[in-house]
Amino acid sequence: MSYRPKHHLTAPQGRLNDPNGMMLLSDELHVFYQHDPSFPAQPKRTGWGHAVTTLGSGVWRHLPDALYPGVSYDENGCYSGSGVVDDGQIRLFYTGNVKRNGKRLTSQNIVDVDDIDGPMGGTYRRRGTNPAIGGPAEGYTAHYRDPHVTQAPDGTWRMVLGAQRDNGTGAAVLYTSDDLDTWQFAGEIEFAGLNYNVASAYMWECPNLLQMRDQATGEMRDVFVFCPQFPDSDECGYVVGKLEGLRFKVERDFTPLDYGSEFYAPQLISGNNRGALMLGWMGLPARDDTPTFPAEGWVHQLTLVRELLLIDGHLATALQIPDAHDMLVERVALGDAPWAADLVAEGEHTCATVTWRPDGKGRGTVLVDVGGRIRWAECAAGELVLTADGAAVECTAGDGEVAFSFAVFAPGGAQWSALTPQ
Repeated sequence: MSYRPKHHLTAPQGRLNDPNGMMLLSDELHVFYQHDPSFPAQPKRTGWGHAVTTLGSGVWRHLPDALYPGVSYDENGCYSGSGVVDDGQIRLFYTGNVKRNGKRLTSQNIVDVDDIDGPMGGTYRRRGTNPAIGGPAEGYTAHYRDPHVTQAPDGTWRMVLGAQRDNGTGAAVLYTSDDLDTWQFAGEIEFAGLNYNVASAYMWECPNLLQMRDQATGEMRDVFVFCPQFPDSDECGYVVGKLEGLRFKVERDFTPLDYGSEFYAPQLISGNNRGALMLGWMGLPARDDTPTFPAEGWVHQLTLVRELLLIDGHLATALQIPDAHDMLVERVALGDAPWAADLVAEGEHTCATVTWRPDGKGRGTVLVDVGGRIRWAECAAGELVLTADGAAVECTAGDGEVAFSFAVFAPGGAQWSALTPQ
């Protein structure tokens, strides 16, 4: 028995966190991730792990780690970033982290990648001209990280960074480039109409900025995903609207991307003409105390690959469940009648409860209770999909209107047996 999932990406050993550098090459999805292979025996020195899957297979192949701290501008960590394929050339962008004399220094750096399809998973060469961005712009602290690079509608390139202002509040800043090599600071993005309390967050981490076509209206919209950090909590959500210059006109206010208790730092890439592909970290900062370590030598996992569609201004989630899989998959049609079921592991252990409370008007509330960790969300009636794979439990409801991610540890790593109606 083991807690390690079959179809969710985990590190072979050590600590995994944010997905990084996602790129789709034909039907092969390459994913890098924050990796501390010697956790917790040595001080944290995060690099980038590397794995690849054929879309729809549910099978991950591990490759040698791509980056490890080793030069003056990243000696304390190769932090999160993204990947770009341009005319066959692959570049990675990441934040270098340095801590000297109690002071943090951050920079944004470029890595050229060759032979990514080779047996060793590629060669990775830091630019001799690094750092590409040597430090924060004036008015911001060294909490300045996680570059997400995409192509703008006019063919130029844009890099969005999570930032912290000198006054201790969070923000997002934008850089632009004509060639992916030289970057100019454009300024801070202004979110007009953002009413949620993210304005009080002390840092905005892991930003994603991309365009998506609304499947209901046919119009192109900008989607901005980010993780505002508060003194007592960390959140993850998105806004939808139109970015013109540095002004983002918000049409849909901040909405959670996932309502579970373990979801953070997602990365999105354009998956096809319809939507985006996403992976999220099924973990949270400073939440490393799990039954998988030291017993099994690894900590944390990523979600299943998810397809996101923008429908009438809202992101809908579809879990990519392989046709041939070795995990529990349950589908339930939720309607006008109340419903509840227990997630049961071998040995008749009830490890979670899912409840549907309809409102009689075609909508209702889904509640998921994992050992007293209760999360809930309102959604339309429709299909509920639940997967349980080792310690990774994911659920969507309302035909994908809402999603939940939980780390659930059945006693002794027992296998999942059923979602049993009460």
